Amino acid sequence: MIRPVLMLALTAYLAACGAEEPAAAPKPVAAPSNVPPQAAAPAYVGRWAATPDLCADGAWVFQRDGLSTAGEVTCGFEGVAALDDGYEIAATCTAQAPPQAHRLNLSLSADGRTMRVRGGPFDDPPPLSRCP
Repeated sequence: MIRPVLMLALTAYLAACGAEEPAAAPKPVAAPSNVPPQAAAPAYVGRWAATPDLCADGAWVFQRDGLSTAGEVTCGFEGVAALDDGYEIAATCTAQAPPQAHRLNLSLSADGRTMRVRGGPFDDPPPLSRCP
């Protein structure tokens, strides 16, 4: 109780003398609540295979920035554009040759369980199913 009275008296004294009030200690700043969480991974990220049996050894592994297949094709994604039913991707792929620029189109089913890959170094691959 004495402390608030002393602060009030000190403030009145300093105001009468023309001095400024002592600066208040800075208040801690809370993180803004409207900051969005890190963007969710694109729907294509994960392990995909032509049959469930291939999930263990023959899956295509899609990451946010690239893909690799059991057939030793690797692609680095340089630009990803979301479409209504999938993605269009500018990629540089290596498939038993020096790296080459390609365009990939990934079409996902409405339930997100199957995906069709078109373009790139792939010769008409079968539809892929998401691995568990």
